[in-house]
Amino acid sequence: MRRSTWAWGLVATALSVAGCSPEVSTPESAEESRQAAPLEAEWAVGVYYPVGTRVTYGGRIYECRQAHTSQADWTPLAVPALWLDVGATGGGTDAGTGGGTDAGTGGDVIAPTANLSASATSITAAGTLTLTATATDNVGVTKIEILQNGTVVATAGSYSRAFSDAAQNGTYIYEVRAYDAAGNVGTKSVTVVVAIGTPPPPGGKRIIGYFTAWGIYARNYQVSNVPASKLTHINYAFSNISADGKCVLGDSYADIDKAGGWPGEWDAGQLRGNFRAFKELKKTNPNLKLLISVGGWSWSTYFSQVAATAASRSAFVKSCVDLYIRGQFPGVTPANGAGVFDGIDIDWEYPVGGGLPGNTNSPADKQNYTLLMQEFRSQLNAVTSQTGKQYLLTIASGASPDLLANKQETKNLSAVLDWINVMTYDYHGAFESRVNFHSPLLRVTGDPDAATGFYSDATVAKMLELGVPASKIVLGVPFYGRGWGSVANVNNGLFQSGVPTKGTWDDGSSGLTGVFDFKDIKANYERAGSGYTKFFHPESKEAYVYNPSTRIWIAYDDTQSMGAKSDYILSKGLGGAMFWELSGDDGSLVDALYQKLH
Repeated sequence: MRRSTWAWGLVATALSVAGCSPEVSTPESAEESRQAAPLEAEWAVGVYYPVGTRVTYGGRIYECRQAHTSQADWTPLAVPALWLDVGATGGGTDAGTGGGTDAGTGGDVIAPTANLSASATSITAAGTLTLTATATDNVGVTKIEILQNGTVVATAGSYSRAFSDAAQNGTYIYEVRAYDAAGNVGTKSVTVVVAIGTPPPPGGKRIIGYFTAWGIYARNYQVSNVPASKLTHINYAFSNISADGKCVLGDSYADIDKAGGWPGEWDAGQLRGNFRAFKELKKTNPNLKLLISVGGWSWSTYFSQVAATAASRSAFVKSCVDLYIRGQFPGVTPANGAGVFDGIDIDWEYPVGGGLPGNTNSPADKQNYTLLMQEFRSQLNAVTSQTGKQYLLTIASGASPDLLANKQETKNLSAVLDWINVMTYDYHGAFESRVNFHSPLLRVTGDPDAATGFYSDATVAKMLELGVPASKIVLGVPFYGRGWGSVANVNNGLFQSGVPTKGTWDDGSSGLTGVFDFKDIKANYERAGSGYTKFFHPESKEAYVYNPSTRIWIAYDDTQSMGAKSDYILSKGLGGAMFWELSGDDGSLVDALYQKLH
């Protein structure tokens, strides 16, 4: 899972259901922003609408909540997530508000102040949810509405509904709209996550490891090598995406065909390969959950394409759910294929831009990513209603604060997802010419790049600032190091100039990546007589080795790093740790996480 520095700009400002901030300077208040927005012409297809733009449609005025390019099925009336209804056109009587002076004519321009509270925001057992809405206004409130996922469910100050079983699980966004006689509208929203019957991790925090399909070849890392008892979840890397927008197997031999010695495995319709091995492994480790990870660095080419429209999203998600959740693998009887995966992990590298040259991308990816994940949640919930089993939905997210604020709707995504695996590594590497820590925990004194926020604590702080619950943030830790060559013997090589050097698995096709497996570093660079000196940095919480003769410098996470980062996870109340990837370990890193977090 290669990461580049630029590509860290990829998880965006959270947009509330009530509105979103323009990507330019804004007036002092949301109310002022609404009044300042220009009144545009009639809504039309194929037009780019920035946040705050007003259009007319069906005799009413709508204000853009999320910047987007309009599509035929995204009318203001049909997609309340994109458009806020702010009243009738012409300044006349609005049946919805009781009439009065329209705010745009110079009369009352102050919107009501609305508040909405919920009796619970996380429901894990059958019970009743109660919402209470209040509003005040300088002149007077004429009407209050409560909406559930964009649909009006009450025209009073309270609303209750019962949740009784897992078929109702999902994310519910409730919004209050308070109107005054002049057509001004005040809004407030609250998100409620229903997960009835979903068990917590069997220990304390989540411990999530990536398993690479290609690891079974040169690395000889098999499913049988997985320390299943010390993990809560495994993400299987990767599923590919076809040019026509469907989930397809990444390596059919490794995934479903490789022999494993199971009785009858060569009978027609039987499942083999890594998928069968994991299905068998889960029988003896019933708390272990397996997710299919879709995309990754090499296979994110078509994400923008599949996320672009409601039709493409629906078709893509259906293909993923049919293949991996319903077990409809090629040549395999679905009854034999079902039950391998417990959820889906999306690794889009990256929305809006970045990643490999040739990847499709669009400014609309920012909003479309959220819509795509909402479609995944909807279709997974539909399977739950048939099977009674809960299915997990997660993403692997980039980590730079700029990425978190500008390329994805981080808060909105977190409301849909079970959690976010944040890739707090590859902040630096041999793709740069200056030596630095690639997964520092805290700000490092003297770091020339510290102002960029390229360290884990800054990433977590930004996610919390944007409104992501701490329990949904899973901190990424690397089971590999990044190094440079030709590093001068100054400051033990730290922050000096360097060039790419040969990593553990580099060959003629990969070039010089400077990526080293932890077990390689431990065996060959930490050992006595290697010529390398090991250091541990008290702020980055990373180890590094340097040899002034070879002039090679490598930073990496060791067991001490795992302890320090586990302590950080516990102190911040985060959801756990995720690591890339299992084959890089000799067993000691997983054990260090397990001892602290299980």
